[in-house]
Amino acid sequence: MKTLLIIGTGGTIAGAAPAATQTIGYRAGAVPVGELIDNVPGLRDVARIRATQPFSIGSEHMRSAHWLILAQLVRKAQSDPALDGVVITHGTDTMEETAFFLDLVSPRGKPVVMTGAMRPATAVSADGPANLLGACRIAADDGAAGRGVLVAFNDRVFAAATVGKVHTLRLDAFAARDAATVGEVADATVRWREPVQRTALRPQAFGALPLPEPVFEPQAEALPRVALMLQHVDCDETIVQWHQKRGARGIVIAGSGNGMLPDPMRAALARASRSGCLIVRASRVPSGPVVRNGEAEPADRDDALGLIASGFVAPLKARVLLQCCLLAGMGAAETQQQFDRFG
Repeated sequence: MKTLLIIGTGGTIAGAAPAATQTIGYRAGAVPVGELIDNVPGLRDVARIRATQPFSIGSEHMRSAHWLILAQLVRKAQSDPALDGVVITHGTDTMEETAFFLDLVSPRGKPVVMTGAMRPATAVSADGPANLLGACRIAADDGAAGRGVLVAFNDRVFAAATVGKVHTLRLDAFAARDAATVGEVADATVRWREPVQRTALRPQAFGALPLPEPVFEPQAEALPRVALMLQHVDCDETIVQWHQKRGARGIVIAGSGNGMLPDPMRAALARASRSGCLIVRASRVPSGPVVRNGEAEPADRDDALGLIASGFVAPLKARVLLQCCLLAGMGAAETQQQFDRFG
């Protein structure tokens, strides 16, 4: 039997409400991880369980300092011969961002599976126990090794690079952007759809990247500051300069369509790029890539303006990837190569 480390971070899966019929207005992170484990029938038949709880919060309160704590725990577990895998319980609101960061900075090897719930632990219809049991089945499965960080939810398995939350309330709240699920859990068996080789062979540039110490001071960010902007009708381009004055070393702009931008915003971003700020042009559209140099006029293309095209990386994750590129000291050309790896 394999040994898994369960890392509890709070979230809805550990939420508590006054009534068993209440699924909104609960207190996230109220139930300790040990109690969550004890409330899952058959879990200890799947694997030997160890547990730790570095913090317990609703994931809307997640900060990059929390990410660094988790990354160090995952790296330590990867090097511990007594452990065979890691399961992380997490709130759903920012799970896709945490999963992607951990996927970028964790060595490929032992399985790392994240899960959560859409209903609190006290609800008569709580989905957390089944999700946690499924996540442990996945982490204990031989086919999970080498795939990087996975997200297990509602009997489906997602890759960290493509998973996203797509509904505010439904139990099937997650989907894979521009991709298929990696696998599913059916009748206590993990069925993989994608060969492990395809996932494992994707270059992993940040697995040994030195990580800074967590910083929880007010307004402080433990990772390089990167702003995320949404392009819309009448968007004020002066916000670009404001973000730079606030210390942004990078900006991700979720443009319309193929990451398209109006002339004033394009000019403002080009000025920021010339000043040394890394600019990633993503799209606010839920599916589809942002193609590099997609403008008709050469003067408006990425090459001329010094912009980075996000490809298939969605805006939320483009921000995370850009933070890692900045932490690694990469320039625009190297950063574009990192985004191209996800194409």
